[in-house]
Amino acid sequence: MKVLLIGEASKVHKNLKIGLVALGVECHYMALSDTSPWPDFDDTFSKSYSGVLGGVARNVSPFLKIAKLANYDVINFANTITAVHGQYTKYLDIPLLRRKTKLMSYYALGCDEIGLVRRNTNLPYSPCETCLSSKDTLSRDCDLMFNPRFEKSLEITKEYFDFGACSMMEYGHIQEIFGDAFAKIQLPVDISKIPFSPAKSRTITNIVHSPTRRGFKGTDTVIKAIQILKNRRSDFNFDLVEGLTYEKYVARMADTDIVIDQIYSQSSGMNGLEMMAAGKVVLTGSTVLGN
Repeated sequence: MKVLLIGEASKVHKNLKIGLVALGVECHYMALSDTSPWPDFDDTFSKSYSGVLGGVARNVSPFLKIAKLANYDVINFANTITAVHGQYTKYLDIPLLRRKTKLMSYYALGCDEIGLVRRNTNLPYSPCETCLSSKDTLSRDCDLMFNPRFEKSLEITKEYFDFGACSMMEYGHIQEIFGDAFAKIQLPVDISKIPFSPAKSRTITNIVHSPTRRGFKGTDTVIKAIQILKNRRSDFNFDLVEGLTYEKYVARMADTDIVIDQIYSQSSGMNGLEMMAAGKVVLTGSTVLGN
């Protein structure tokens, strides 16, 4: 079987490829551009040029790459439904890619044009309020729940995609698009690169909160809760860890006992799962996947 993974480069795509290759699948991984902090992709659809040259590259170069692609059994998009993010040619790649595969699938992982959390009105709680009111860099779709990008994406998805999946409750509303051709799966985690350094029973407990985006992770609430706890007891240390590379972050967490992850999420994200694999006590989303 031959599989092509497309999307914004992340640990999810990296781990998906590792897992698929371990199962004997021939897997190729293409990022949208070369600006990702996770450079483990095989190729990119465009390069990061500035100015007019950059605009031309974003609109033209993906089609040159698509023309050279081989045929695949499955082409999977994660956190996007297009390989083109130029202003004038967005979505025009989908019919071309559909001709090169037997099945096309979409994997919801974030607030892209399809998976925007704000559209999931069935959630008893969500990170949207604190995220929207924060200084975080937000998705271009966050301002409006329904917008031309969403309407076009919905049209494209229904016409060309065969299957959909998500790994977190926040994105489960996309099942309405795919119906029975949909699955809820756990995030892929590569535990081989995570040292097992379990929480210790000691006099002073080490607690860490490590947000990538404070508004989405609920950092203000975490800090307030920690202050309340400090007023009641003094048998713990608390650190807010931000801005580290992944390797430095993993090393920093070796001596941590309790990890406070994303408090408004209803499912554990990648960080929470990795810290569980490392043997930490993790406070994170707790809604049962599939409910």
